[in-house]
Amino acid sequence: MPKFFENALNSGKRAGQKAKLKAENIMLDRNIIKRKKSFGVYMYDVLFEYTTEQDFYATNDETVSIVRPVLLEADREIRALDGKNLVAKGDLEVAQAKRAEAFPAPANNWKEKAKNGAKGAGFAAGEAKIKTKMAVNNGKKRSIKEEFGVKLFNQMEEYFPGGESAIVPIDVHCTTDNIVNEIRSGFQACKSDIIDISRKRMSNEQEIKQLSVEGSLRRLS
Repeated sequence: MPKFFENALNSGKRAGQKAKLKAENIMLDRNIIKRKKSFGVYMYDVLFEYTTEQDFYATNDETVSIVRPVLLEADREIRALDGKNLVAKGDLEVAQAKRAEAFPAPANNWKEKAKNGAKGAGFAAGEAKIKTKMAVNNGKKRSIKEEFGVKLFNQMEEYFPGGESAIVPIDVHCTTDNIVNEIRSGFQACKSDIIDISRKRMSNEQEIKQLSVEGSLRRLS
């Protein structure tokens, strides 16, 4: 094969490899954000009841001090959505009761069935609308938890910048100490996963650079 065609073929292969690696890095970046979001869902579900305890506001623990403002912000929004869902649940129960009252006995003939079917469709549409509102609110709640995770992780990373070193749990003397260790453990698990993802991303970046160098050397030869 003439050298020109061989160089063109090799150049195409390198371009394909680089494109694949860059696409993989885009997915890895998304996975980092996704992992931070799952950290938020987990941590909120662990911590939300703690916001009702006096120690949450009274403690001077630095870990809790980091968590407190972002948790309270998320908790306020989520509890508002919970309130809306509670109202919607009541509306749904009323709608279901009205539907049951509207059809106390089964239809006896096709005319009654047709009439009931039309009436039933109206009830079903109303109930479906309420259920949709509740589902939308639940989706918003998850998004708030995920955003909480991104904010919390980034703030804790500033406070615990120790690279790959593990965060040491504190001695337990009260409920707050248990909560602190839960926060640190959850953060450490998330951090370890993100470090693994980042390593893969860095490896891909090095491979992309190497392919670029090889391409430059080929053109010079």
